[in-house]
Amino acid sequence: MPMPIRLAAALLLALSLTAGAPTARAAPAADITLNLLVGGQQRTAFLHVPANLDPAREYPLVIGFHGGLGNAPGYIRNSDLFAKGERAGFIVVCPQGTPVAVAMAGDHRVWNSGPEYARATRGADDVAFTRALIDKIAALYPLDVRRVYATGFSNGAQMAYLLALKASDAIAAIAPMSGGRSADGLAPGRPVPVMHFHGTADGYYPFEGGRGAQSIGPASHVAIDAVIAEWRGFDNARARATIVTHEGWEMRVYDGAAPVSLVLVQGMGHQIAGGSDDHLPHQAMKSEPDAVAMALGFFGEHALP
Repeated sequence: MPMPIRLAAALLLALSLTAGAPTARAAPAADITLNLLVGGQQRTAFLHVPANLDPAREYPLVIGFHGGLGNAPGYIRNSDLFAKGERAGFIVVCPQGTPVAVAMAGDHRVWNSGPEYARATRGADDVAFTRALIDKIAALYPLDVRRVYATGFSNGAQMAYLLALKASDAIAAIAPMSGGRSADGLAPGRPVPVMHFHGTADGYYPFEGGRGAQSIGPASHVAIDAVIAEWRGFDNARARATIVTHEGWEMRVYDGAAPVSLVLVQGMGHQIAGGSDDHLPHQAMKSEPDAVAMALGFFGEHALP
């Protein structure tokens, strides 16, 4: 089992790595703080490597992006991505977005995943940050650079889509959860496998688009069906889905040059299916899929060409 996350103590005691630090392979450790200077801004991420890491083999990497007004420690806790990633044989990194001032106590951060976030993030280049993070980890650990994946919740899901659009040479597949964005004139350099998770009762990011009763900010969200249709086009996927039904949820699979899948959970709000979220306490329903475990399994089926 992985070590628990202790932001005040354990992470301070863990090895701290900076962009200017030597790039020799680091010894295996459980939880590590990475500090990088990107575009003149100091950026931070929390890294977890398997406790029994074998330097003779290469490991896949999953990058997990927290939700808007959330933070990486909360996302790690709510998604259980460190523990599930280790069990599936992944190195896992969860970066921190740009801090924003809001009328709530706590550490609140946002990703520059689209034009509506540029001002709040002071123009942070989060794609460049992600690329620098991948390079840093590859310099320290035996990373399989053909198997790097992105997942995220809400605003972090939008970030996963942005990486698929702007960094398809580095990201093998994505699994966005409870958030989407239109391509806005961008297009991936190749078909990118997508597995999207969403709830039918999402009040922050409504499945049908627009603004929900709990939406944050004035932006109107694009309908998830429109996001899926756009990616079917990018991935040369079929217009008709193969639908697999389960108690309380279904998976729509559009086969093509790269598969596009939608996991739709009946009655679920704004959260990570099978986990919780960055906004409200949540008790997983028995009928919910385990989105993180499913995403890791999906990632295991895909690599860069």
